[in-house]
Amino acid sequence: MRRLSFIILLIILSKPLTTFSQSLNELKQSYQQALDGGDRNNAIFYLNKIAFNQWDNGNISEAITSFQELYKLAESNGNRNAMRNSCSNLGMIYSDKSEYAKAEEYIQKGLQINRQMGDKAGQAAALTNLATAQQNQNKNNEALKSAESALSLAMELNNISLIRTCYGLLSEIHKKLGNNEKTLEYFNLYASFDQKIKREEMTQVQLESQKKVSEAVSQKLLTEQELQEKHEILKQTQTSLEEAEQLTREQKYELEIERLKLKDVEDKAKAEIKRQEMIRNFMLIVIVIVVMFSGLLFFQIAKTKKANKLLEQKNVEIQEQKDEIEKQSEKIKASIQYAQRIQAAVLPPQEYITKLLPDHFVFFQPRDIVSGDFYWISEKGKKTIVAVADCTGHGVPGAFMSMLGTAFLNEIINKIVENNHISELHPGNILTELRNYIMDSLHQRGDTSEARDGMDIALIVIDYKEQKIEYAGANNPLYVVSNGELTVYEPDNMTVSYQKEMCKQFKTTTFNFLPDDTLYLCTDGYVDQFGGSHGRKFMVKRFKQMLLEINKMSMRKQHEVFSKTIVAWKGERFQVDDMLIMGIKLTAAQPQHESKGR
Repeated sequence: MRRLSFIILLIILSKPLTTFSQSLNELKQSYQQALDGGDRNNAIFYLNKIAFNQWDNGNISEAITSFQELYKLAESNGNRNAMRNSCSNLGMIYSDKSEYAKAEEYIQKGLQINRQMGDKAGQAAALTNLATAQQNQNKNNEALKSAESALSLAMELNNISLIRTCYGLLSEIHKKLGNNEKTLEYFNLYASFDQKIKREEMTQVQLESQKKVSEAVSQKLLTEQELQEKHEILKQTQTSLEEAEQLTREQKYELEIERLKLKDVEDKAKAEIKRQEMIRNFMLIVIVIVVMFSGLLFFQIAKTKKANKLLEQKNVEIQEQKDEIEKQSEKIKASIQYAQRIQAAVLPPQEYITKLLPDHFVFFQPRDIVSGDFYWISEKGKKTIVAVADCTGHGVPGAFMSMLGTAFLNEIINKIVENNHISELHPGNILTELRNYIMDSLHQRGDTSEARDGMDIALIVIDYKEQKIEYAGANNPLYVVSNGELTVYEPDNMTVSYQKEMCKQFKTTTFNFLPDDTLYLCTDGYVDQFGGSHGRKFMVKRFKQMLLEINKMSMRKQHEVFSKTIVAWKGERFQVDDMLIMGIKLTAAQPQHESKGR
């Protein structure tokens, strides 16, 4: 899901969705008219759409040319936002073509613009993308530096999700470098980071524990070193004594020869006495050596026992601290699981969805225990209202926003019905009112320090009597498959929250439908998942082809295909975002049941 910490990683690289509502020729005409009229802002807008149209339809060379022209036009107009987006899109295209050197060149250029703009979140995202491009070129050391720089910025921004993403990327880079210890270290950080940073005192306890362990280990190593040194001194002493003894024996032997020369007849008894004396002296020397060695050994053993006892005490303290950390971790996990049960209770029950939409499926796969994606459904009069939304943030922060979104939608719809304004029950009106609720509740007025949380959403109103559908979207499209053809209805290019360049009203698109038409509402988590043999995103183009291939299957079978496909695509990589797809098979008449809202 999008949020400020991670939206830069996805939106800067994501392609807007193409649509059959405006052809390439029409876009080129609109672009030329804006250019001839001196309206450079609109010229930039239409040239951007032309580039994405060419990209989505496989005209890669033309798309590259259009994005390059867009960069020049934006540069002449001083539009740095369009300049950096063009660089990011060119980087993505060249990555798709496996031309990673060119991809790196454009990502570097986009990074420089982000730095000029002072956008640290944009810099962090660009550095993450740069690390990926460098990694694909086996520039693993450069990729490591880029990922570490991204992590540093993410930490400066206190962006928990981007920090976690950086840890996952660092784990993969170290794996390529063969640093198994670092690979495991960063993977463990990625897996447990959300829990470990909850309490500063837990981190402090771990640091103090590690320090005490280091001191204990250092003391033990010092003790072993002293023992080795004393052992070497003992060996040297023994060698010196043996050398002295050898010299003494040689001198005595020479004296004995001399005496034999002077005294030809030497008493054999004296010789035996000498021999016994030598043995006695040798034994005395051996005994002295053994006593000295035993004393030193006894002293060293006592010292080692004392050190071991101290180490055992430290180990007990460390174990107690570890037990306390695990206890706190379990409490945190239990709290999050309880929040998941609350969130599940807020979502529409399956039996209620089935009453309103008998033939449907919901593919819902949160990245964490709780999710920032949510779905919502209600029925008022003869109209069925369905919404699929992607809130800012993952995990607990995103879950709070999803519950706010559900509550606000219920309040807005009920208010319209209570005031007998059924005629105002249009998706564009609903999203505009939802934006007002969010801006008021989060006090969004345009200050740089305020929260910019919000959501991307696709909302439809189904009128079975008139056989028509009304749609409005905030960055989330609507896919419709009718008679084997896919149509993509484009959303407004803004989120449901405060933005500097936002329209006053979300637009409503109306079209007729036929029985057995299939609708798909989704968030961007599925298409933005990295995977495959080259570690790329799933992408919109592959997603649209998939819809054309499976739309004739039963809803249950389609759900199974979505699940198996993303598992195979992702492989062992971590899931980067929440995933939500809702499929609806339309019928000729409205299902009969008791009407109520969720």
